[in-house]
Amino acid sequence: MSPGTTPTFQQIDALKKRVIEIRNKAQSLFESGAQGLQIAAFLSESFDDFLVNLANAKLNEFPKALQQTLLQEGAIVAIGGTGRGDMAPSSDIDLLFLHERGTDPAFFEFVAQFVQSCWDAKIQIGNSTRDITTCLAFARQDPQIATPLVEARWLWGNERLIEKLQTQFKQRVLFSRRKKFIDDCIAAREVGWSEYGPPAQELEPDIKTSSGGLRDLHLIRWIGFARYGVKDIDSLRLKGAITKSDARRLKAAWEFLTRLRIDLHLSAGKEHDRLTRDEQLRIADERNYDSQNGQRPVEIFMQEYFHHSSELAAITRRFVALERPRSIAERTRDIVVGHRAEGMFYVSSDRIEVADRHLKSVCGSLESMLHLYKAAALYNVLPSPKVAEAIKKNLPESPAELSPRAAKTMVEIFQCTSALGPILRSMFQTRLLDVVIPQVTHIRNLLQFNQYHHFTVDEHTLRAIENATRFERNDGPAGIAYQEIRHKEVLHLAVLLHDIGKGMNTDHSVIGAEIAIDVGKRLHMPDYQIEQMSLLVRQHLVMADLAFRRDITDQQLILNFSRDIGSPDVLRMLYTLTIADVSAVGPGTWNTWKENLLTELYDRCLVILSGKRYSYHEQQRISSVKESVRTILQDRKVSSDAAGRISQLLTGFSAYYLTCTPPKQIADDLQVIVSLDDERVEVIASWDASTGSMEYRVMTANDTMQADCFHKMTGVLTAKRLAIISADINTTTNGVVVDSFRVIDSDFDGEPPRSRVVEVAQLLRKVLWKEITVEELFRMNRRFGASPPSEPASGLTDRVNIDNDSSDSRTIIDVFATDRPGLLYTLTRALYQMDVSINMAKISTHFDQIVDVFYVQEQNRTRLRGEERLRQIRGGLMEALHNFRQQDYRQFEKSSK
Repeated sequence: MSPGTTPTFQQIDALKKRVIEIRNKAQSLFESGAQGLQIAAFLSESFDDFLVNLANAKLNEFPKALQQTLLQEGAIVAIGGTGRGDMAPSSDIDLLFLHERGTDPAFFEFVAQFVQSCWDAKIQIGNSTRDITTCLAFARQDPQIATPLVEARWLWGNERLIEKLQTQFKQRVLFSRRKKFIDDCIAAREVGWSEYGPPAQELEPDIKTSSGGLRDLHLIRWIGFARYGVKDIDSLRLKGAITKSDARRLKAAWEFLTRLRIDLHLSAGKEHDRLTRDEQLRIADERNYDSQNGQRPVEIFMQEYFHHSSELAAITRRFVALERPRSIAERTRDIVVGHRAEGMFYVSSDRIEVADRHLKSVCGSLESMLHLYKAAALYNVLPSPKVAEAIKKNLPESPAELSPRAAKTMVEIFQCTSALGPILRSMFQTRLLDVVIPQVTHIRNLLQFNQYHHFTVDEHTLRAIENATRFERNDGPAGIAYQEIRHKEVLHLAVLLHDIGKGMNTDHSVIGAEIAIDVGKRLHMPDYQIEQMSLLVRQHLVMADLAFRRDITDQQLILNFSRDIGSPDVLRMLYTLTIADVSAVGPGTWNTWKENLLTELYDRCLVILSGKRYSYHEQQRISSVKESVRTILQDRKVSSDAAGRISQLLTGFSAYYLTCTPPKQIADDLQVIVSLDDERVEVIASWDASTGSMEYRVMTANDTMQADCFHKMTGVLTAKRLAIISADINTTTNGVVVDSFRVIDSDFDGEPPRSRVVEVAQLLRKVLWKEITVEELFRMNRRFGASPPSEPASGLTDRVNIDNDSSDSRTIIDVFATDRPGLLYTLTRALYQMDVSINMAKISTHFDQIVDVFYVQEQNRTRLRGEERLRQIRGGLMEALHNFRQQDYRQFEKSSK
């Protein structure tokens, strides 16, 4: 076949079959239990042979006179992962087609045919065609081009070309500009890292690119090659660049991650490096992990993953810090601003160093190690990489009891503010923190398998401490509260211990409070501080629970909670702990709405604990809100008739609505309400780009709709496939309904079109006016041809709690369940059918878990009474949940018929 001739179907089919054979063999090796590195080596060798044979076959299609020219003027070079031999079944093939300047045009035709044949064979190929001069020029400009060349390996053609490229690459890109190359490699890897380093505990990690993934091993190779001229782990160990212990850990992580990546590729049948929740469940099941000590199999598997990834991330950070050359400017700055401290320490702008002759003394005891960290905290710097490594190597056994000196020094470290976060991270990474507080070891790499938390327990805890200490520079309510706390060490220790009880067979708040007592005694703290710390850990979920799920205008609730907390200082600590905890869960979990509710609760309780009359304070706040609303409406020039009606309406709103709704929103609602008559239902939709959600605000003054409107509206939204992530209902004493639903419309990417919003609004009106039933809507809106959603993975047990004591006028019902489309409608319909009136609801959804709170009354506007009535309500809701889980949910989902 002559150059440029299209290959036959038989030739393409033969190429595809060979690729399938290679991948099938890799599958067989995997199923037989072969090591990941063994399978990767097989794939690399097999694809090498495939590529060389393909190149020779393509060469033979050219005239004899050109073949020798092509062999002399060009070469095929494996680069990147292909050159490294770091291959998974569906990895891209990374190739460089290297040629001399002025090479024969036939070479480019050869490359085009070769690449096309790779694509025909269903191989994903990444390739470039360059001469040596161009390669070097690009490599000097872009680390993304330079680093693949570190792995360059000859496959076919003129081997002298790759030798020439490698020689000049070392001279012109690496050794003559070593610091620039290393800095560029690190900078490219550090994208997305926090100021204290990369989080290696991302809960759906990318096996290759997430911190603690295979890319960290690559970074060590690149820096090692630039510094020592060698790349593999054993050679770097022989050069003294890494310790024997670290080399062992790196090899273990390399094997674990490589086999896991191969598993993901084989399961997906394509390139797939993200360890999703579904994949975690599959792998834990296939590898026969067993539950133990309150942990699910998937959590144990992921703890093993995080053990390897965190070890790899920590070794990489240390290696980078030790091998990164310091610039002349940095060394000059150290001389200018650096100074000696306490005889053995040298403090520079960003680190505390110890001379080699003093290192043995500093690392000789627990007390001296803690003294070093205390000095580092005092100067707001970290131990140098060399010192941190020495501490890690010389850690003592954890003593049964701490000496008074060690305990005192540790408490003094916890008294620090801005320096505490990075100091504790360093102590955690060296494991010195485990020596002082052994209970910390339990949460290391501990996973909570739900989609609410974004990080492992240890990473979440360290982030919470960092968040808490940032309040030192905050001039808002949280900052003021934090700055007024007298004993910040109590707060900081409570933040460290707040989730210490997770992963055990009991309530983690309860067991955490017990652990806090043990830790307080170990640190020789006063009894009253130990009691405060234990209280904070035991109550660390309560304040958020009340703020986000309860009516915080209920005076009895406020009084009860304030009584439990006991003092303004403990309240300040719990307030700041709660914010630090929620905001450390993950991106987007802390927002203005939560901040306002929590601060409102804090303010109300603080007034009580400060000895002032709360009722006066509440009335003062309500009066202030009303005045703000009137001012807004005056600026809008409402009519005098409307102003009179608005004044009357304002008196009918609940304290909760007035104090928890922004004045502008109240003014907007009032302008709509004054225009309502008995025949009108107003629906106002607004898009929130920051959360990707739509709010539907429904208002009506029709008394006949109040009894069943809430469950009907949830039915409409569910029928239209809108996921309800929050809901808030309010009914004024004048009989006006103001209900708000925040939803995600998964039928559209981004903001739904106007036609969709109009359609939903019209259906809400029609259902409330009984022009169509919810059941009819469900039948009309079922979709066919799609599989129903996979089973939820949270493992949450259905639970119904009824609280008949916190409020004098209403019964509070909490429902905990695994969410599915139609669940909220099912619950609200069940309450309606039991003649229960929903006075207020607080609906919250965390991915596949819901916590719904209903403030309910009998139809005569009294709370539920009698054990028999409470059993009926609880039983009816549990039966509705059971039926929904077993069968009823199907009517709300897409049909697979």
